[in-house]
Amino acid sequence: MQIQSSLSWTLSDWLYFLENRHRTEVKLRLVNPKLVAKYLDVLDWQIPVITVAGTNGKGSTVASLAAIYMANGYNVGSFTSPHLISFNERICINNNQITDKELCNAFHQIENSRNGIEITYFESSLLAALLHFKNANLDLIILEVGVGGRLDATNIIDSDLAIITTIDIDHEEYLGNTREAIGSEKSGIMRTNKPCIFGDYNRPQSIDDYANQIQAHIISLGDDYSFTLEKGNLKLLIKEDKIKFWQSLNLLKMQGECQNYFTLPIPQINSKAASMAIVASVCLSDLLPVTYKNVTDAITSVRLPGRLQMLDREVKILYDVSHNVQSVELLADFIAKNRPSGKIHAVFSGLKDKDIAGLIKPLVGLVNFWYPAVLVSKRASSKDILQEALLQQTESAVSCYESPILAFQQAMKHADAGDLIVIYGSFVLVGAIMESLKYEACDV
Repeated sequence: MQIQSSLSWTLSDWLYFLENRHRTEVKLRLVNPKLVAKYLDVLDWQIPVITVAGTNGKGSTVASLAAIYMANGYNVGSFTSPHLISFNERICINNNQITDKELCNAFHQIENSRNGIEITYFESSLLAALLHFKNANLDLIILEVGVGGRLDATNIIDSDLAIITTIDIDHEEYLGNTREAIGSEKSGIMRTNKPCIFGDYNRPQSIDDYANQIQAHIISLGDDYSFTLEKGNLKLLIKEDKIKFWQSLNLLKMQGECQNYFTLPIPQINSKAASMAIVASVCLSDLLPVTYKNVTDAITSVRLPGRLQMLDREVKILYDVSHNVQSVELLADFIAKNRPSGKIHAVFSGLKDKDIAGLIKPLVGLVNFWYPAVLVSKRASSKDILQEALLQQTESAVSCYESPILAFQQAMKHADAGDLIVIYGSFVLVGAIMESLKYEACDV
């Protein structure tokens, strides 16, 4: 495939080219994407930017933020990854996905502007998003980090507010194998004299150390805000002394009392993610004012495909893109609290750089039947790896299927009314089965 023909390429042509141009899929560096962004004039923004990093909950947090600001009348550009079904899901303005034509034009412009500088699939995706946002008259940009934070391509953009959702073991090859090392990498998205929301308990010391070093301001679950779930409501409280501290730093310049208490129906999405988004809207209320009603209404209405998404049928189907130990533990807790009357079947896979045994272990006491599947991906785990991990964790041999669809079909064949089929372990797996059942990415 010759690059001279790129004007006539389809989106499929472009994605094939970008996926196969380099042997290494992940390269953590800022120099190359920053240079190309400068050539494209998409490096400096005069509107607020929120960058979201963390091991789990990034997508739910981005969706919650977008919902809040759209409900308040703002135009919002969002960049997320990976996608479930269509690459276009990654780049949205007001939840409207970029078109194939717009993507092809963006990739062509990037290719003609990079001056021979090597950029990866992910870096090209980010640059395409920034080009799409450039002339869109946006009020806010939300960027989801791909891997880590400090050297992730999204970090070429200076944010007005950083969010670190959770810290747990994942992507050890790139980030290290301790929470402190991973926290150090993710803390790199913070900026001097800017707020950073940490959305979990047990914050690594490395995050505090970097915040102190650059004089960033940590707002942490437990220390600075809290939430409870009671009687069908989420109740969120931001401590008044934190509000006053922000105001003293001119992070908030509000007239009258700042809203620091929110009550709303328990949202469909992760409550920690919803809480982080609400706290973020308070932090940025000087730049982007919001109303209490619009915030609570927005959070109540947020839905995100593939995140504990239950299809209530004769045989229930539960989609969840959990792909690391921490997120699978949350999935196990959800299943334990919502046990079906019948048996539980698990259609499962994982990428080869994941802890496959660790992804299986939390569900061992819950799942009755396993249906491992080989993914269509350069990073797919082999049949042998999947079977060996299941044998290690369940002490029983199982068949491995050549595709997610075959595994799902076999689960459906064996399932009875009242049973539950859990589909988890990878975006690739969940997306393939969703697409086969003709569920659009926006259907929940």
